[in-house]
Amino acid sequence: MIKTAFLCLLAILPIALSAAPDTSRPLNELLDPTVYQAPAMHPHPSHDVGDIKAVFYDSIDYNGQPKRVFAYIGVPKSDKPVPAMVLVHGGGGTAFHKWVKLWNDRGYAAIAMDLEGHLPENVASGGGRLSHDHSGPSRVGRFNDAEKPLEAQWMYHAVSDIFVAHTLLASLPQVDADRIGVTGISWGGILSSLVSGIDDRYKCAMPVYGAGYLYESYGHFKSVSGDAQKYWDPARHFKDGSVPTLWVNSDVDGHFSINITSHSFETTSDHAWMTIHPGMKHGHGAGWDPKRVPEIYALADFYLKGEGAPLVRIVKQPSSRSVELTYEAETAIESATVYYLNEPISYRKPANNPKAKHSGPGTWQTLEAKVDPATRTVSAQLPEACMTYYVNLKDSRGHLASSVLVELGNTD
Repeated sequence: MIKTAFLCLLAILPIALSAAPDTSRPLNELLDPTVYQAPAMHPHPSHDVGDIKAVFYDSIDYNGQPKRVFAYIGVPKSDKPVPAMVLVHGGGGTAFHKWVKLWNDRGYAAIAMDLEGHLPENVASGGGRLSHDHSGPSRVGRFNDAEKPLEAQWMYHAVSDIFVAHTLLASLPQVDADRIGVTGISWGGILSSLVSGIDDRYKCAMPVYGAGYLYESYGHFKSVSGDAQKYWDPARHFKDGSVPTLWVNSDVDGHFSINITSHSFETTSDHAWMTIHPGMKHGHGAGWDPKRVPEIYALADFYLKGEGAPLVRIVKQPSSRSVELTYEAETAIESATVYYLNEPISYRKPANNPKAKHSGPGTWQTLEAKVDPATRTVSAQLPEACMTYYVNLKDSRGHLASSVLVELGNTD
């Protein structure tokens, strides 16, 4: 009996071992090749919103069964092919038709898909969003399914579904396949920054809040650990990428601490920009608001339409309490502000609200810096108590360009 059981174990062992993903290979080589093939679309007219169409599109199989993804697609009227955007929602989000319309109104086609197997409406009992019969896996915490076979993990399916959405948009005759960008918010920032490193068809990427180096976070994602979970860290995948990227975050976000955004920016600095918005709240509305984050739309217009001036670029970063940086700009710099903390950066619950849902850094102090347009330099002298800071440049359009986050020791 024992011998029989042992032989059975030996028989299944190779199968178990073969299920482990070969993480030595680039992720794009591990994806199903059908992600590059235009999928079948299935109209779902009961969910159409004006000219924005609701569809299901075929994606990769899940557990041996065909899988479909719900999406909204909108294409503005034009006599020639238009640029397009792939829109990736965050946790608790879905396919947002309002997001699609926002880009349509600016002359872009757009697709917003639901990556968790849902329809966009909530169930009547208030128990979350409606699911459908052709869904894939749901997200499990923060990569909590990372020990499963690759093809069973939510991230694998989410990345694949984004690839297919890109392919679908590119296949539309009304869309210029060579002018497509991607933006994502929160978890969508994680995903959009990841795919920017492995899908070089994109011409620009604008991840909001979410970034790489999650395991370095002072906020929620500090729990990410172990090789299996770190396999999905975006930095592993975008470190060798070249897609022009704008990193967007708040300096008080409790989900994605500012240090990981800065580290992601530093890793991609030869083809990237960063904009840190003081006090910006976490959410889809803030993360796509053209008045709150106009830099997203400026970058898209520059790379996908060839319109407008490029974003301001900081070419020499600050590194000490004697702030010195150099910038390049085709627009005038109207102001430069240093945001600083008189302590090492750390995230904790507010002292006056220990039951707060989210943690955050201390209170940022501000100091106006001197701008010299002739030499394109910015300078300031910070107090000796300063331990952490970043610098924001504001140009004549009101767009922000942020320096790296500088974390000082006692002798800097």
